Amino acid sequence: MSDIRPPVTFCGLIRESQHVEVPMIQRDYAQGRASEKDLRNDFLGALHDALLLPVGDLRLPLNLDFVYGSLETGATVRFLPLDGQQRLTTLFLLHWYLSWRDDQLTDFTARFRDGKHSRFTYRVRPSSTEFFDSLLRFAPADSPDDVPSVRRMLEDQPWFFLHWRLDPTIQGVLTTLDDIHGRFRATEGLYARLVDDEHPA
Repeated sequence: MSDIRPPVTFCGLIRESQHVEVPMIQRDYAQGRASEKDLRNDFLGALHDALLLPVGDLRLPLNLDFVYGSLETGATVRFLPLDGQQRLTTLFLLHWYLSWRDDQLTDFTARFRDGKHSRFTYRVRPSSTEFFDSLLRFAPADSPDDVPSVRRMLEDQPWFFLHWRLDPTIQGVLTTLDDIHGRFRATEGLYARLVDDEHPA
């Protein structure tokens, strides 16, 4: 039997599920591949346009279609997506970027970090898990205005392992972050809009 629930924001999913883990049986983050540039840019464009619409606009909230998975209960509750992991990953990266853009990394960390670990992660490879944990502990010293490439900024950090360059998920994440940077670098105040549960975009 399946449970169809009302729409929920990404922050709401994290809050209710405690953790979102892409399970080992799933593929890498494919939306960040070079071959997926058109799909990725279309999705980022739709997110960008929705976040710029005023509260109450009849075109809101943007419907991101079904996300399907299973809920693993125990000491820690975990949502394991079986469909929708690509959209969820891009949304997570957008939350990280806009929190940095708007000087809200403290709020982002409070929502998305559990101790030393990211509450959103990939179990496909250990290196992917390590990367997401490291990203959640990282607070860039520079403003986005002073960073030409998010990829190069992250790859230049002392915590970035060289072998991570061989992980397709991490490479996809870096590609997507650069595309997010290109589209959202001139924005302001969109993080608050993104995490608004009362009037979701």
